[in-house]
Amino acid sequence: MSEAPSFLPDYSSMAINGKHRPLFKLFLTDGWRYVRKEGQPVECDSAAQAIEAAKECVKRILNPEIRAEQVHRDALADEVTLWRQKRAGEAAEAQEAALGAIVVKGRQVKVERLPARRVRI
Repeated sequence: MSEAPSFLPDYSSMAINGKHRPLFKLFLTDGWRYVRKEGQPVECDSAAQAIEAAKECVKRILNPEIRAEQVHRDALADEVTLWRQKRAGEAAEAQEAALGAIVVKGRQVKVERLPARRVRI
């Protein structure tokens, strides 16, 4: 039975060309990872700044920004109704394309297409 990796964040820096790149790992068994911004490794002027940047990166990973949205119940019900109508229409079109007709409760139903009307709200 293998033991689960131990969670123990660790921070470091690597000196490259006079700059310091922040490094971190979240578990004891992980390898070191660079702190990246827009896909490129971040570079700092000192080792202390690099370690602070690594700590901030781990904080962002462990504590993501949580967003919530309040939706009025009536608006949500309208959206659900529209979604259900759209799905039913798509299912009817697929059935008509496959079978040449729409079948409801075992009986073939005649389909009559009307031009779309504008609805004022």
